[in-house]
Amino acid sequence: MYPILYRRRTRVRFLLLLPALALCLRLLCVPGLRTALQERAGAVLGGKALLRAVFLLETGTMPEFVPRLRQSAETAASTEAAAPAENAAPAENAAPTETLAALTETLAAPTETLAASTETLAASTETLAAPTEALAAPAETLTAPDAPVFTAEEAEAIRFRGNCSYEVDKAALLLRPLDWPKEAGPKLLIIHSHSCEAYTQSEAHSYIPSESYRTLDLANNMIAVGDALAEELAALGVEAIHDRTLNDYPSYNRSYAVAREKIQAYLAQYPSLVMVIDLHRDALDQPVRETVERDGKTLAPLMLVIGTDEGGLSHPHWDRNLSCGLKLQALANRDFPGLFKSLSFRASRFNGDLTPGSIIVEVGSTENTLDEAQASMPYLARYVAELLRCP
Repeated sequence: MYPILYRRRTRVRFLLLLPALALCLRLLCVPGLRTALQERAGAVLGGKALLRAVFLLETGTMPEFVPRLRQSAETAASTEAAAPAENAAPAENAAPTETLAALTETLAAPTETLAASTETLAASTETLAAPTEALAAPAETLTAPDAPVFTAEEAEAIRFRGNCSYEVDKAALLLRPLDWPKEAGPKLLIIHSHSCEAYTQSEAHSYIPSESYRTLDLANNMIAVGDALAEELAALGVEAIHDRTLNDYPSYNRSYAVAREKIQAYLAQYPSLVMVIDLHRDALDQPVRETVERDGKTLAPLMLVIGTDEGGLSHPHWDRNLSCGLKLQALANRDFPGLFKSLSFRASRFNGDLTPGSIIVEVGSTENTLDEAQASMPYLARYVAELLRCP
């Protein structure tokens, strides 16, 4: 049947190959060895060649689905060749499903990159929008987040004196918004219609009087009190202008007319001004020494004077002046009850018609000293600074 085996040389070779064949068959029966050999063969021959060899050796034929598998492998290979160089291609022996997943991830990567770029662009847009919002905001805002809030009870606690017969709703005026203008620049003008007013002389402050309780010495009259107020306001961040001229010299009778011209000139030069404080010293008909104590110091009491149009002169702002004065005194009453005496409500206008925030503040009387008057200025400055934060 097999004549070739009868040849002597062939028989010898065949007998020598039998042990080798037996060893191969025994090795093939070792668990997992076949799989390992297939993987090794796949790594050496490639996925396509290994598939052909396995199907051919085990079945003796090439199944009809092998061409389709070959076509899919070739299509995947062409897709991988077209992919960007930085995206690693799947191994040749990877299954078609794994290849498809890898391609899907490759396609998803640009989408994620695009999304990240979109987020970066949005962040950049927000960054660019921030300066625009900052530019849109006013250069300087008077209303702060901690703006004071008032109550009707605080209005009723403020007592009136003076010769004005008007009936007013103190609660409504206290609660009324001030609507401060918001132009950048100095907010407050300190002026003295009666600049030469002076106090009782002391060892620390002596002067040559021009008249009774009056002097041209700027270091010992109302100019010195205004200097102390301006300094305290500056420490609180409030920019104020202090007029240091003697508006009541040489003519006392023209003092308010001279001061009026000065106020109008300052308002034209500084449109940002919202308040005018005319700082005076009270002149009592019956001199009585009045003081208040705070932190071991003796201070001169303060009194607000608010004018109206009842005397016949035009004064369209008197109710707003009164609203401003009520707020200032309410703020003081919260922190330092007794510092302000009863509010003087008068029939004369006292140049209050020039701004909605015009008030007179009388600091002590002839019986007080300059030291006592200046000691009250840190508190007045504090309450004025709070007043400027009111809406």
